[in-house]
Amino acid sequence: MGGQANAVRDVALTGPRTPLARLFDDALLGVGATADVSERVRAFVALARCYQQPGRHYHTLRHVAEVTAALRVLLTAEGRAGDRYLAPACILAAYFHDVVYDPALTDNERCSAELATRVLAELGCPGPAGATVARLVLATASHGSHSRDEALVNDADLRVLARGPASYDVYVRRVRREYGGFDDAQWRRGRASALRHLLEGSLYSTGWARRRWEPSARLNLERELDGLTTRGSDTGRG
Repeated sequence: MGGQANAVRDVALTGPRTPLARLFDDALLGVGATADVSERVRAFVALARCYQQPGRHYHTLRHVAEVTAALRVLLTAEGRAGDRYLAPACILAAYFHDVVYDPALTDNERCSAELATRVLAELGCPGPAGATVARLVLATASHGSHSRDEALVNDADLRVLARGPASYDVYVRRVRREYGGFDDAQWRRGRASALRHLLEGSLYSTGWARRRWEPSARLNLERELDGLTTRGSDTGRG
């Protein structure tokens, strides 16, 4: 945690020099931000500190970096990398989508969307840009996609589901730590319900993700669900 805090302080002192800070700044300029560089840097620092709050183990800056990396893959694969407005709006949504995160609450995405709207307005971004980013953030609540930009953001957010089994298991352990306030029975019930919901339809909305990520993602989810229900049955018999 100390290393992350030092990184945040360095950004504040030297400008947007880290890859994550530069990408955030480029996206702001891409949607028309008029604030000067010091204000944009302060916005990134404030955002980064949110992702460093105690209790976060998966929903951290690492997750933001992974989502933005997946987004760039999808933008290229779907032929949208050159879209001067869509790409930065999607990237900003990736930065803001988990900025408010509390496992005990059910309105994290709404709060994150409201924060995004306020911050982008303060940075001089046009109103339509803020509204687009807020809409994309809200779409990550259910991962239901009703437009191409929502599909890109949601698929990037769910990229982790298609990782190799070992990496997927690390992701699950990190999420479980964030739900430390829930006992094992509560965790199994809630997690199993979420997995079943995801498995009801296609996990991804873009053609590229469906072809490349869906098969391994489904295997991971089915394997985890089987483990949750098996352990639950064993506990019940005990």
